[in-house]
Amino acid sequence: MGLWQGYPEIHKELIKVENYMKEVIPSRKKILTDICLELIEAGGKRLRPAFVIIGAKFGRFDEIKIIPLAASMELLHTATLVHDDIIDDSELRRGRVTVQAKWGEDMAVYVGDYLFTKAFTILSDKMHYEYLNRIAHAFKTICEGEIDQYEIKYNMDVSVTDYLKRIYRKTAVLFVMSILTGAYEGKCKRSTIHALGKFASFYGMAFQVYDDLLDYLSSEEIEGKPIGNDIRQGIYTLPLLYALKDQKTGPEIKKFLSKKADISNEEIQQVIQLVKETRALDLTRELKEKFVKKALSALDNLSDSDYKNICIDLVKLL
Repeated sequence: MGLWQGYPEIHKELIKVENYMKEVIPSRKKILTDICLELIEAGGKRLRPAFVIIGAKFGRFDEIKIIPLAASMELLHTATLVHDDIIDDSELRRGRVTVQAKWGEDMAVYVGDYLFTKAFTILSDKMHYEYLNRIAHAFKTICEGEIDQYEIKYNMDVSVTDYLKRIYRKTAVLFVMSILTGAYEGKCKRSTIHALGKFASFYGMAFQVYDDLLDYLSSEEIEGKPIGNDIRQGIYTLPLLYALKDQKTGPEIKKFLSKKADISNEEIQQVIQLVKETRALDLTRELKEKFVKKALSALDNLSDSDYKNICIDLVKLL
């Protein structure tokens, strides 16, 4: 949670969120408890629970309600990551061996399902039915986003529009759901809720575009996950989609991608290098900046406060 060291008012609440997760996660099956605690202790940026806290801070912050709700969002997010690693056959996550790589796919499925049930148990206990129903619908959207991704695997003709729809469902929706959970429970004004929802949506889009950009700029040691794994899995992100449209380099990239899952590590590195030789990364940055500006513009509708400034800082990190 190093990101939050400079924001003690958020950091102290996130420590409570982490402690709460450790308190509620134990199962009568020790292996489930051990794996889930290991996942919690692996850390992460804790952005989704922070968004719950920030949303509530714009209204009336009630720790007794908000800490469990923030914890539930992090548990839901962790569950999706565990299941994603099964689908992608990933060996690393946050620099650590994934559940499916260490314990096998069956146990990873059980762990992901257990985290989902724990999260919704908390939500059903702490939230009004109407908003719980909205969260369920939001997760339906996230699941549909995963199916979108599955259906277009190895498709080299995916449009930028299709990519944006996919990342909205897969990534941005959870940011929106998190900040609105806090805002609704904090009894924020309708105008504040509307502005926070727009901010979270544009932030989530910028976040995912930036994350996809980093796959072409970073290394496995820095990212804590295999670089180029998306290419092998047939998940073509924005930099690659732009590069495929390059008249000079696109055909050469397509020759490598036509090998699908049989593409070698060396060929993946060649694809990454070819992408860098086009304007793809610049175009990706430009689109990311458009979402950054939209996120900042959404915040213009909120009164000045420490929490508005935190939101501004988060956007500027992208």
